[in-house]
Amino acid sequence: MITRSAFFLLFFFLYACNSIEFVLNDYDNLRLIKQKVKIIDLYNKQGPLKKELFMFFGNNEEHEYTLETSLIEEKQKRSIKQNQVAEKIDYTLRVNYVLYYVKSNCRILDAKIETKFSFTPKSFGYNFGSNRSLDRLYSDSIKRNVKKFIDLIPINNNCLK
Repeated sequence: MITRSAFFLLFFFLYACNSIEFVLNDYDNLRLIKQKVKIIDLYNKQGPLKKELFMFFGNNEEHEYTLETSLIEEKQKRSIKQNQVAEKIDYTLRVNYVLYYVKSNCRILDAKIETKFSFTPKSFGYNFGSNRSLDRLYSDSIKRNVKKFIDLIPINNNCLK
């Protein structure tokens, strides 16, 4: 009776865990070019986009690939009070990516990716909590943007090894 219960419990456990994805696995597309990329940020010199790209790709001076990026940020006040204070602000982040293979002077990918988020300021003037919330939303939007770009990198390309 106990062995039958243990077998049933083990079977149920294995069946329930059959679709687990490991979080720390790198993207297949990223493995091909990681630590072989030189990042050139055309507009932001030390912005959150460059920081996020360094985390994914690294920045190698002896590089095989060059990644040129440019970030365009748009703010739109969606809901405005009578005293012209914004109750809700929509942000749109557009990033242009151009990935080159240096050795054969080949353009691998040219992508324009857009991510959006909304922010609700909490009070007038400087508010530490509100500004931290904005920074977090901005950073999360940049991460989503970079992950979308990584998913677009072609695995089977004449320029890739």
